[in-house]
Amino acid sequence: MSNLLLPIAHLVILGCAILIFLSFAYKKNKRQYLLKSRLEDLEGRLNIAYQQLLVEESRNKALRFKLMRYDTLAGLIDKLNQNLSLDDTLDTLIGESYAMLRRVEATGIVYLSDAATPLPAEQGLSLVRVKSSSDDALIKEKHGDIFDQWVLKHTRALLVEDTSSDFRFDFEKLKKASSRALGSVIACCLLSENRPIGIMHFDSPHAKAFNLEDLRLLATMSDIASVAIDNAQYYQRTRELAIRDGLSGLYTRKFIVERLEQELKRCGLGGGFLSIMMLDIDFFKKYNDSHGHLAGDAVLKNLSALLSDYFKKQNAAVGRFGGEEFLVILPSAAKEEAFLEAENVRSAIQEKVVTIRRKPTAITVSIGVASFPQDAESADDLLDKADSALYEAKRTGRNRVCLY
Repeated sequence: MSNLLLPIAHLVILGCAILIFLSFAYKKNKRQYLLKSRLEDLEGRLNIAYQQLLVEESRNKALRFKLMRYDTLAGLIDKLNQNLSLDDTLDTLIGESYAMLRRVEATGIVYLSDAATPLPAEQGLSLVRVKSSSDDALIKEKHGDIFDQWVLKHTRALLVEDTSSDFRFDFEKLKKASSRALGSVIACCLLSENRPIGIMHFDSPHAKAFNLEDLRLLATMSDIASVAIDNAQYYQRTRELAIRDGLSGLYTRKFIVERLEQELKRCGLGGGFLSIMMLDIDFFKKYNDSHGHLAGDAVLKNLSALLSDYFKKQNAAVGRFGGEEFLVILPSAAKEEAFLEAENVRSAIQEKVVTIRRKPTAITVSIGVASFPQDAESADDLLDKADSALYEAKRTGRNRVCLY
């Protein structure tokens, strides 16, 4: 009996030992499981915190980018406020906007409308400024493309992320009409009192080069530009009124003499030529005596229009010097060239028929020509020499050209 109980005791002891071992193993595994669970939870929290950090960093980066753009916009406003010249305003506008919206390959264009042409209309836009990453960028669309016409028609900002897949526009037609590859486009209308006065346009040969944030920036710049351009045009019109003769529409004596002094200074620095013409209407007094002062005014207006039209395509300045006298400045013209030009304009005036009180009347002029540096080196001396030549033309029979 005792021999039988001994193995049983051994089995009980072994079972207890196994239970104790399993208990310790269970507790150890439980601790490991809890530790692993806590580690996994901590890793999860760290991942969430890291993702939140990335999002926050992205937001901060976007915020810094926006602040930088706002600072640039503030700088643009300051620069535009310093400019009253339309040319300077346009130069600043295209330069600053291109710097803000530039991509690896991009082209920026500014169009202005012709105030005399109702918009929208293709001929109502004229290209005034271009800036491109390509030095040889050719812009065939001098009056805007299909995107610009869409903006004019709807007076809304336009974003085309991919021109090949935008259902609003005919891509095949666009490829044939455009002088360069257009992958993406943004454009905004310039408005003055809700009236279109132009377009700001940016394009890239790459699709998705511009996004909604770029469009918002361009829209803001367009609002700023509209005010600046409107102010510059108003200043230009006001200045034109100040430097233009009310009757003839030509430059006033004060302005034309100042212009002569500037041109002489330029010629003196560059060693160039310059000539002037002094014109006087022959027997002008007879128009006033025979038909009244209104008839004399009509003669002055007709001659002024002819002179303005004749010299429009040349780099010449025309002004009313006083009474029935006119002054023409011909930069870069030597005496011989100026003489031929004077003969041509004298002949054109002689052939012009002016109707006064329903009677066709011919006008003739006498012209004196003087040149820099051959005849004089100062504005006053040059004017005196041209006046002397004019006097000689009148003394020797009128309707002729005399050189000093």
